[in-house]
Amino acid sequence: MASEVLADLYFMLPTTLPRLQGDTVELRSMTSGDASALFQIYSDPAVMEYTDEEPFNNPGTVSLMLQSVHTLLVKGESLEWAIVPIGSDTPIGTCGLHSFDESLHMAEVGCLSRQSAWGSGHMRAAITLLTIYARDVLGLSHLVADIHSDNRRAQRMFEKLGFRRVARESWSKALEKQA
Repeated sequence: MASEVLADLYFMLPTTLPRLQGDTVELRSMTSGDASALFQIYSDPAVMEYTDEEPFNNPGTVSLMLQSVHTLLVKGESLEWAIVPIGSDTPIGTCGLHSFDESLHMAEVGCLSRQSAWGSGHMRAAITLLTIYARDVLGLSHLVADIHSDNRRAQRMFEKLGFRRVARESWSKALEKQA
């Protein structure tokens, strides 16, 4: 019951994840068929360096992660997509929205990508799709991102996307409705 109320309060979050299509990437639900690609991402120490989680050391951990992603979606607490380049079926990263704040119409954005995708522009395209969805479908007015103070690559990307540093490791972007 409480999770149903939360879902109503939190911008009518979907209980099934919509596919979001851009020119270079698609955001879609993660599936068990993605386990190998996801393990490559989440087991890489360089990818996980600026997160608060240790790299996965067991492929079975991906199954637990996928269960958690699904549970949080159904509860209306988190939306987490696989980032897939157009023309491919293999995820190169993940991105999502979580920590929704109804009173501020705000959510936190998070993302990870495999090293081979760094600098490709795919993450920037994915976060752009996510931002449009957050603004136009969910009706959010702000996104925030916690970015480690040493993660210069992420800082540059989020700055190019219009986020501004508001604290040592906190970045924010106002989402203005398009005319």
